[in-house]
Amino acid sequence: MLDFQDFVKQIFNEQYEKTFGSTLLEKLEARDYFFKREENGNLIALLHAQQVLENIHIKALVVEPNYQKQGLGASLLAELEEKAMAEGVSSITLSTKSYQAKDFYLKQGYEIYASLEDVPQKGITKYHFIKRLS
Repeated sequence: MLDFQDFVKQIFNEQYEKTFGSTLLEKLEARDYFFKREENGNLIALLHAQQVLENIHIKALVVEPNYQKQGLGASLLAELEEKAMAEGVSSITLSTKSYQAKDFYLKQGYEIYASLEDVPQKGITKYHFIKRLS
């Protein structure tokens, strides 16, 4: 009997093969990217993203509070975007919440394509962003 993860992967792979063909199956495996900034050997900022086909989804972008508003987050995004264009990526997506970095992403050229009020709880809004690359 298949375990849970193998079962899910099997069903998704069947769907992917039907939709995209067998030649693209390997490109459907998420490809991780990590970009970081350090100071004196200490991690002060990190961006983690995953690519599937022509989209990269930012899983996390975090900057140590004492180093925020110094351009580290923007430089990590720029590095990701440069890598994305070199890889033929057409879009970058991410989600953030109202208490996080909505204005930061707007300033970086990302646009809100959806928002969910009261998610994950009342009084908080979850925003979904996209940036289309040329």
